[in-house]
Amino acid sequence: MSDEFVNRQEFESLKEEVRELKEEVNEYKQLLHQIDKKIDVITERISKADEMDEIKLRPFDDRIKKLEENQSWLWKLCASIIITGIIGAIIKFT
Repeated sequence: MSDEFVNRQEFESLKEEVRELKEEVNEYKQLLHQIDKKIDVITERISKADEMDEIKLRPFDDRIKKLEENQSWLWKLCASIIITGIIGAIIKFT
């Protein structure tokens, strides 16, 4: 393998390319940092929106649960009235 040397002009050219690449990398780092900050803000807003939705819906959930409980008691009452009527009719006609 032979040792090859670069001349001064090629070295300066490479040096300039490296400098430009470093500048680009720094720009990309800054852009990624800005994107990261914006993602954090968006994530925070989404979590706050979810919490607000949960707070807004909690009273409705409680009301729905109460209505479902009342409805189940109503069905139980109707079933017991029907069963009582059937038993009463059986006793009356026997």
